Amino acid sequence: MSKRVAAALLWYAAVWVGYEIVWSLTGVPRAFGPIIATAVSAFVGVDPAGLFWPRTAKAPRSVASAEPLSARP
Repeated sequence: MSKRVAAALLWYAAVWVGYEIVWSLTGVPRAFGPIIATAVSAFVGVDPAGLFWPRTAKAPRSVASAEPLSARP
């Protein structure tokens, strides 16, 4: 979980700084920077589509449970 938090904070800082550069070059509204950075960092932290963080695999079934009941002693 700490990897997700660290990644979200880094994405927040990177997007906000990137937006500040865009703001200084183009004059877009400055207030949107933190809003966009929050949205991007929340998406990276939550990762609803499974793009950034792998899903945990379910535990494999044991071989003993795969045998038919008649084969068990």
